[in-house]
Amino acid sequence: MRPLYGVFGAVGTWPDWQRFFDLSRAGVVRSFLALLVCFPALWLVMTGLETRRAELAGTAAPDFQVGPFILIVGLWLLSFPVTSALVAILMSQTDRLATWWVARNWALAWLCIALGLVFLAVVFAGLPTIMGYGALLAAYLGLLPIDIRLAQRAGGFPLTTAILVGCVVVSTGMMVLLSGLLQVIQP
Repeated sequence: MRPLYGVFGAVGTWPDWQRFFDLSRAGVVRSFLALLVCFPALWLVMTGLETRRAELAGTAAPDFQVGPFILIVGLWLLSFPVTSALVAILMSQTDRLATWWVARNWALAWLCIALGLVFLAVVFAGLPTIMGYGALLAAYLGLLPIDIRLAQRAGGFPLTTAILVGCVVVSTGMMVLLSGLLQVIQP
């Protein structure tokens, strides 16, 4: 739960938000391992959305292949560290890169957990699909302000630069994710 407090503190205005994160080398590794929760959570999202789409179309639910899904989501998750490292190198801000990675990884992990719980209820408990769509839209739209704030507080960029960096990070990640999913889900 400490990383969740750290995420709220980093996105919010808490002055000592870094104390909730383990910023050691092992802590950085753990933050990347926490992203593994995104795989089952996003699998539930994809299953819930495609099953509902198939029901509305009167067709059978598609049979998803695990390999391409893992590759696409893995590339999406790796797009942030690569993009942020390039930005940090270009802007000479590499001293705060590990803090930025840890804060963003935990923020994304908790976001995926929340999405996974909503779609768990959609798939297995009969929660209306529109609630799932709403949660997915909120997560999609919420990722940009989260990335902007984390670029500012954890990355150490001034606000105007953080807005640019947040837009670059989110658009790069979404381009990877959507391009890959279009290749897998096409009928």
